[in-house]
Amino acid sequence: MNPELQAIIEHAISQEELSYAFYQRLAELVNDPEAKDTLEYLAREELEHQEFLKRCLTPAGCTLAGQPTDTKLAEIMQTPAITEDLSPKEALVVAMKREEGAYNFYRHLASLQPPGEARDFLEKMAEMELGHKEKVEYLYDNAAFPEVW
Repeated sequence: MNPELQAIIEHAISQEELSYAFYQRLAELVNDPEAKDTLEYLAREELEHQEFLKRCLTPAGCTLAGQPTDTKLAEIMQTPAITEDLSPKEALVVAMKREEGAYNFYRHLASLQPPGEARDFLEKMAEMELGHKEKVEYLYDNAAFPEVW
């Protein structure tokens, strides 16, 4: 593995660690048990993302499966103030906005790279973050409109 790609993967791992810590801190802040459970679930997801990225550093490598769909729900939402009274739906909006930011971050980084291994990996990371965003948007949709399901 070339050193540039290794540095990108290691940076991605540290970003996932920051996301895990963010969701954990947010879960400790909120009072609503359902919001707390949702945020703890999202923190566990970030741990899984870290493990996936660590596998990318091994000789076996890593493969992304599936193609996420961008519903663009996060783009029309306003991030609520983060307080101890955060509702479960508001916690999901915070999460979807965070995942939207991560997607845009990797997409922008990929656009700055010349064609090659680093760009390909960053494009895959953008897709992975889009998949996270899609999952949180789905959770929000189910929380906001349970009667539809």
